[in-house]
Amino acid sequence: MHPPLFRPHPQCGEMVEKLVACHNEHSIGKWFGACNQLKNDLDECFFLEKETKRQANLAKARDFDAKFEEYLLKKEAAEAAAAAAAASAASAASKSIPK
Repeated sequence: MHPPLFRPHPQCGEMVEKLVACHNEHSIGKWFGACNQLKNDLDECFFLEKETKRQANLAKARDFDAKFEEYLLKKEAAEAAAAAAAASAASAASKSIPK
């Protein structure tokens, strides 16, 4: 099986057109292997196209993960600083109250 042929395939558009043309020329022969070599070539092209997309998506995800990790570290540092400031203020307030 292959993905739908009538959607954009930037790397395989020409092969899709050739396979569709072969199917149109050999309306019965397509069922008996007349277009098998074109289909095999197209399947290989789709595999390479998918691999290219997968690598791009993986790079994008890793970039997002790095930025998110940086965000979490900054947020954690800000929360720690706020907690330290609150503790310091509470300590100073307790010292200023006479017993």
